[in-house]
Amino acid sequence: MRGTCAAPGPETPLPSPKDLHRVGAVSTWLECGSCPSEDDVAGVRGRLQRLTDDLGLDHFAYRMFRPPSDDDLAGFASYPREWQDRYLKRRYLQIDPVADVALKQARPFFWGRGRFLRAFRKQQRRVYDEAAVFGIVAGLTIPVRCGRGWVGALNVAASDARRLRDAVRCEHERLFAAAFDAHDAVVNEKLAAPEKEVPEAGLTLRERECLLWALEGKTAGETADILGLSVFTVNRHASTATDKLGCRNKHHAAMRAFRAGLL
Repeated sequence: MRGTCAAPGPETPLPSPKDLHRVGAVSTWLECGSCPSEDDVAGVRGRLQRLTDDLGLDHFAYRMFRPPSDDDLAGFASYPREWQDRYLKRRYLQIDPVADVALKQARPFFWGRGRFLRAFRKQQRRVYDEAAVFGIVAGLTIPVRCGRGWVGALNVAASDARRLRDAVRCEHERLFAAAFDAHDAVVNEKLAAPEKEVPEAGLTLRERECLLWALEGKTAGETADILGLSVFTVNRHASTATDKLGCRNKHHAAMRAFRAGLL
């Protein structure tokens, strides 16, 4: 499957999904029989594990960033369980530099030490530093979007940046196809899941307002300015609403309230 071509340099962009579709790379990958008939999450995860092993990489991960999920980590990963638990417990998805970039651009990108991290705050860089302790040092991220507005990304990672770049050289076809498969599988699983019953929350007007602005992407400070309240009061209303709805955080609560027609 591998050919002979120059390895992408630090500033070399990878082809976009649109570029690959134009040259027929993804359809070729599907037509050659590399894609089994199963398209559920378990099947896609198994194929990703085989692809990762074949390329000599260490880990893979697919994450759904939008819409907010019930578990904050919709998707799957081969990262060490200790790191996944730490990431979830500390809500790193909200400050992860990789997630930040994946939500803002559609093009694939490499990440790791050096230039990639310079634009981020110290708190965000700490996520990367902690991941490196678990051997997650360099990676390639392929953002994926669909017509519903849902955004996800496939990551492949290694403990060495040069090994990563050598591994993905001329493998864009398989990697893009895997990213599309993973996104479709998680979206389909979410759509097929039964709606959770929302309790009779009895949200107050202020609680609904705070959740509504959180749904619009406003920070507590911005919401406070809009409503003429203190940041402390906004956070208190959001926290109370989150507890009433039995949710993990205000973003989860805002989406759950919206889906239940409470906003």
